[in-house]
Amino acid sequence: MANPLYGQNKNDDDMALYGRGKENIIITTAAHTLVADDSGSTILHNVADAALTLPAAAAGLKFKVILGIESTAGCNILTASAADCFFGTIPLYSSDTADQTGVAQQLTYAVSIAAPASYDALKFVAATTTIGGVVGTVVHLTAVSGVAWYVSIPQHMTSDNNPGTCALIVAR
Repeated sequence: MANPLYGQNKNDDDMALYGRGKENIIITTAAHTLVADDSGSTILHNVADAALTLPAAAAGLKFKVILGIESTAGCNILTASAADCFFGTIPLYSSDTADQTGVAQQLTYAVSIAAPASYDALKFVAATTTIGGVVGTVVHLTAVSGVAWYVSIPQHMTSDNNPGTCALIVAR
């Protein structure tokens, strides 16, 4: 229901900001650790070689991460502890410089939680055949339990001319 006159609803200022879909944006320029209260935020990971660490997995936490610059060694997304893990399918692994497509990575929830320390990092290096992570890569992360983060990347690319089998979800 609309407010018929200004001033009748003391929440007008908050409604103007948050009632119309405004979301929290976090811009990183160095290593950064997220907290549970950051859930729902979009993170512009604007650093080539530093880690973004998630809070401990708790069902319902969500983050959207955008790689703001070309990733190099050390541009990682890490779980808060080795007891947490990632799972999901990384589809459409392709080259942004040549008309080549690699093999997707598929990791089930059951496999991931059985060996969480083997799947507790997303490691990005743009110019590799197996990892990738070019500017503009969007990573959706959703904690589905107290130990597992579901990873969704609509399109994952490498700047290497000949992508191979994707190995983005790995051990630290």
